[in-house]
Amino acid sequence: MPRDYQFTPRHVDFILTNAGALCSAASLLGGDAAEKRVKRLVDDMCIVSPVTRSMNRQLDMLEDLLALRHVDDPERIEAERFAMIDPGSPVVEEICLLLDGLREARSSIDYFAA
Repeated sequence: MPRDYQFTPRHVDFILTNAGALCSAASLLGGDAAEKRVKRLVDDMCIVSPVTRSMNRQLDMLEDLLALRHVDDPERIEAERFAMIDPGSPVVEEICLLLDGLREARSSIDYFAA
């Protein structure tokens, strides 16, 4: 179903408004593959309404990445990338703010409309 441009849901507004920061955070925490998935999610959010299962999986992946869910698994790229981040860097606070914003925006998604 094409996007209704008269109304932009909170989750779409958050993703589109913060697309650059989300892509940067994804690249920092998950490398090129994570950044490409976020870019694809941004593209999908521009076109499709409501949230599809695929988009929801991508949102889950993004939330996991920002929440640092896999940084303790040495088999995953997130562990290596996380180890390179200075805990005192301002990017840490930005990632936390993006995670909070994403969670708040996702709370507004009407999953029953899909």
